[in-house]
Formats: sequence, C-alpha cells, structure tokens
Amino acid sequence: MIQTVIKRMLLLSGCSVTVIILLSYEFSHRNLSPRGLGIALLIVCAAIGTAAAFLIKKSAKEFAVPPGTSVNAVTRKQLLWQIRMAKIRIAIMGVALVLGLTQSRDFPLLALLIGLVLNLLITAQSVQTVVRVKKILGSFPTSPIGEL
Repeated sequence: MIQTVIKRMLLLSGCSVTVIILLSYEFSHRNLSPRGLGIALLIVCAAIGTAAAFLIKKSAKEFAVPPGTSVNAVTRKQLLWQIRMAKIRIAIMGVALVLGLTQSRDFPLLALLIGLVLNLLITAQSVQTVVRVKKILGSFPTSPIGEL
C-alpha cells in the first residue's frame, strides 16, 4: 500500500517540480510578469493539493480494510501505527493552532482564516482516521499493554 502511494505521489511531485521550473524559466526570460508568476504558482499549488487529495483518497479506497474482516498481526500492527501517527498529527496541529493564533497579530485576516481552516480540516480528518481505524480494530482483543 505505502509503495503505491509513494509512487503516485512521486509522479505528482515530479510533474509539479517540472511545471515550477518552467514557470521560473519563463519568469527569468521576462516572458512572465511577477503578478503572472504569483497567479500561476497559486494555481499550480492548488492543483497539487487537489491532485494529492484525490490520490490519497483513491489509495485509501483501494487498500481500505472494511469493518468486520479478520485482521492478521501484520495488518493490526499497521493499523495501530496509523492510529499513533494520527494522534501525533492531532497533537502537532493543536500546538500549531495555538502558536499560530498567538503569534499572528500582524497577518492579514484572509491569511489567518485560511491557516485556521486548513488546520481544523487536517485535525478533523485525523480524528476521523482514528475513529475509523478504532472501529476496525474494535472487535478484536487488545494487547496486554493496551492500545494507545
């Protein structure tokens, strides 16, 4: 699963780097104004984010473990790792939210709102991941140490 996602994201990264290099080349030869470069980079970043979201969503659907299926030891370990990483991401995003809000006095309101919305969306997605994976693991006995 991870190898497939990495291959897809590597292809996306290669294409996006190529487009950014072409944009910088055009800008250096004065075929693109600074405003045009900014708009083009904004469009490229939006396209990269959208494509990455679609790739991740497609990969998640392909490799999803439906609730109620038997989970072997290797899959259980991977799912527990996924829960651990999601919990770490939630903690990091919480700290980043607090730090961002306390140090953002001079930022424009639009930039502050965009950062706030992105942080909350990533946190919500991480919480959803923890709930979904715990539901998959819910019917199976836990280890003596317990789950995270």
